[in-house]
Amino acid sequence: MCSGGTMYSGTVDWNCIIIFPSADMATSKLLNSSLRRIVFAFPTPTNCWIIEQDDGLTLVDCGTHFNHGTIFSIIKNYDKSLRRIIITHAHPDHAGSAARLALATGAVVYAHELDVPFLTGQASVADMPGTIGARLLHGSARALGMLDPPPVKHVEALKDNDKVAGLQVLHTPGHTPGSISLWSSDHKALFVGDNVRHWLTGIKLNFTWFSLKPQELQRSCERYREFPAELILLGHGAEHRTKTAVADLLD
Repeated sequence: MCSGGTMYSGTVDWNCIIIFPSADMATSKLLNSSLRRIVFAFPTPTNCWIIEQDDGLTLVDCGTHFNHGTIFSIIKNYDKSLRRIIITHAHPDHAGSAARLALATGAVVYAHELDVPFLTGQASVADMPGTIGARLLHGSARALGMLDPPPVKHVEALKDNDKVAGLQVLHTPGHTPGSISLWSSDHKALFVGDNVRHWLTGIKLNFTWFSLKPQELQRSCERYREFPAELILLGHGAEHRTKTAVADLLD
């Protein structure tokens, strides 16, 4: 059972914790012995994932720029160092804490080569082609200073089928040019970033205005059929766990 209602003090119940830091309300849940989900409730429920491995910790996505403190506090309760930060796409609610976490821990930041310029501050997603709605949304977010994450000094560029920490990189563009998914054979899990969202009837591909090119997204996500996933880990919302996880999404 979760024990909640107290300020986070750095002591972790490793089955489930509830955290109430000053800048974000977060919950953390151990999905299995080596995979942890962190959910930031503000400004919208957003997930990041900690994978514990022999050589250290891998963080998949890292929330907004003000979530770094909570992530760092949780990491300190492991007896291993953060070695890698893998970004599924360069939106600020998934890459916002990368710069500060990398600086604090020495972890290497990874992203697909097409999204690297958005993370290093050399380009903006708002300048990329896409649907009229997506262009308007991204342009408005940039004008308000809400789109571009704090620049990361160095990002290791990934390509399709690369492997990082035992995870296979799948280039699944459409949400952003360099959106990636990650296949974990150890967990029979697909990390799908914002390619997938919850809907009334279950999980669906993310055809909202946040995705620049919905048709490209649909084509690229057909690749999920290659993998016997039993767990789909979304950027927002609860994990989807069934024996037919990919079919649930695509059929």
